[in-house]
Amino acid sequence: MIELKYKALVLPLLTCSLLWGCGNDGKDGEPGTPATVGMSLNQASSIKAKITQVSIDAGTVMVDFDFTNANGVAITDLDTYPGVDTLGMGIAKLVPQEGEGYKTPQWVNYMNNLVAPNSAAIPSGYQDKAGPKVQPTIETSCRQECLTQPEPGHYRYTFRQNLASVTAIEGLDLSYAPSLVHRVSMELRLDSDRARLINTHYDFVPATGLEASEEMTRIVENTQDSCLRCHGDNYALSSAPSLILHGGRRIDTANCQMCHTSYAADPETGAPLDLGYMVHKIHKADYLMVGYGGRLQDFSEVTFPADLYDCRVCHQEGEGRPVDAANFRHHRALACGSCHSDSTDPVTIKEEMHASYQAEHECVVCHSEKDDEGAGHHVTDAIAKENVRLDYKAALVANSARLEGGRLSFSVSFMDSKGVAQPSPNADTRLKYSTLYLGFGNDVDFTKGRASINLLTLAPVAGADGIYSYDVASSLDSTKVSAASASAFITTQMCVDRDTLTGVACGTGTDEAFNPSVIPGKAVVFNLSGDTGVSPRRSVVSNESCAQCHDNQYLAKFSSKMHHSGRRSNFEGECQTCHNPAWASSANGLIQDHIDFKVLIHARHGQTAVVRAEEITFPEYIGNCGSCHKAGQLTLAGLNKVPATPAVDELGNEVEYSPTASACVSCHGPKESLLSHIRTNGGAANDPRGTYQAGAETCAVCHGEGQAFGVDKVHPIRFD
Repeated sequence: MIELKYKALVLPLLTCSLLWGCGNDGKDGEPGTPATVGMSLNQASSIKAKITQVSIDAGTVMVDFDFTNANGVAITDLDTYPGVDTLGMGIAKLVPQEGEGYKTPQWVNYMNNLVAPNSAAIPSGYQDKAGPKVQPTIETSCRQECLTQPEPGHYRYTFRQNLASVTAIEGLDLSYAPSLVHRVSMELRLDSDRARLINTHYDFVPATGLEASEEMTRIVENTQDSCLRCHGDNYALSSAPSLILHGGRRIDTANCQMCHTSYAADPETGAPLDLGYMVHKIHKADYLMVGYGGRLQDFSEVTFPADLYDCRVCHQEGEGRPVDAANFRHHRALACGSCHSDSTDPVTIKEEMHASYQAEHECVVCHSEKDDEGAGHHVTDAIAKENVRLDYKAALVANSARLEGGRLSFSVSFMDSKGVAQPSPNADTRLKYSTLYLGFGNDVDFTKGRASINLLTLAPVAGADGIYSYDVASSLDSTKVSAASASAFITTQMCVDRDTLTGVACGTGTDEAFNPSVIPGKAVVFNLSGDTGVSPRRSVVSNESCAQCHDNQYLAKFSSKMHHSGRRSNFEGECQTCHNPAWASSANGLIQDHIDFKVLIHARHGQTAVVRAEEITFPEYIGNCGSCHKAGQLTLAGLNKVPATPAVDELGNEVEYSPTASACVSCHGPKESLLSHIRTNGGAANDPRGTYQAGAETCAVCHGEGQAFGVDKVHPIRFD
């Protein structure tokens, strides 16, 4: 062993001595060839493509792009990887439009097909509308044959389609126009895996070779801020109803615009495929077409949870949005006609709208110049409501409530956002509703008592400077509520005028909104003993989360869209003052039909309610609790004192469900395996009433957010 070690040392020493024998000439050696730093797609857990330049030479389009993982490491085998099942490239020009007032420029795709209808797919009653229609397309057949790799991780795609020889389409100017903004779109998918999918685009001006600025091009929508406020983007989960189309390849609206142009149509139904027209019609539940794969697409059962009249529900404006986000305010026949006309012909739409609106409106209402309001009248209803919602403040004075001798006394503050005193509701002619809601037992989901007091018809006993005192008879049980932690909410409805965008005396507005503004009041925590440091009810949902899909306070222009005349919009606690386990009438139904808030919302959105079932097309994956809940709201903390929710079983027997169990069953249904698991862990599930003892449920130990089998681990939750 010693000899082996010695020999091992001799060799490197001998090598060194030989090198020393060569001497040193004092000059640096020649630089070697840099090593290639890169990785294979088999090694890449993430992929990213960025188009860096597009050049067009004699009609030949060449697209340069970098292809890396998320950390910027070059991926060097895209051109040879056998799992590239999708690689499509498209190119279009942005063409200015002529006419009265400003019109948004429209994309004209260089590659189009005249598609004949499939006679077997024509829906009944659409035979007269069927016929050959133009459908833009992208280049998908070339794939890796059109790829070269000039440098590791840097690729060039050369279009097989030359712009000088595109297929002519009657009525379309497809000539190459280098001075116009152009867009190249790219879609790439690996291994038929939606989690390894890329949609990207690049806007540029061929004449200069430079990338187009935001001001020069047309985006209008930000997918994340607009579509994905409601729709899911869990593309990796194939069972999730995520916003991914065309065989799991299309996810970006900028790419969608390339083919869903103003001249595209469905050959089987004649329905326009124009993106604005199509999206409006779908959300109106008024669209039928034969789409991808030759399958009939009927959207007549879509339920839209917001105000269709308020364009800003989808067309989000403001900081971080595209610079042309307000372009929806400028009219286009198809986009406007999708709501205002039954015709699909732009000429007919114009004639119908002129006939309907010219008599009472000036032309500039629709035909506005750039940056003017145009269709801004669509949002005045919502803006007026927002203005007063932000300006009017009504709240219980926390230490003012007392219950003595069957009478409840309290004081309320009515102010604007600047602290200016407002009249009491009974003297405020702008108000159509003003009610104080009280829920007692913050720690037991308000099951100790509740009360609602109509302030609109109640005269204060005293008041000054916007603070008014009241005294009313009350049936509250003082033995239950006197020391209980409680919460107070005031909901107000104020009439608003669309001309002045302010609150007005009801019935006096020059253009009064059909529905008044709903103004939810912030929660005020108190108890009737005047104690300080009272703990609020646990927070498991926010109004902001609900407003992602349901518009800002849930009132449409023409009719109420929610129960209770549209007045209930404060889901952070006000709704729970009534929607709690103690609501007696719901105890006579199945658990999925109870109005207990944690049951009601899950059952409605998950479509598990039976008697109280409503048709709802939930656009997200119901298993993604993060679509409504924020991180930290699913710990299951604070349920240890909450009582069971009563119900009846399918045989009519009186049963109950412990707090966590009721929420779980409201989505998953009363499956015997689930019920057994709940019982094993201290809960009550379809058990006789009186079985459950508050605090016995141990679900949170394993299933609370962050635990070993937390709801955030056993569900495909994606918190924002």
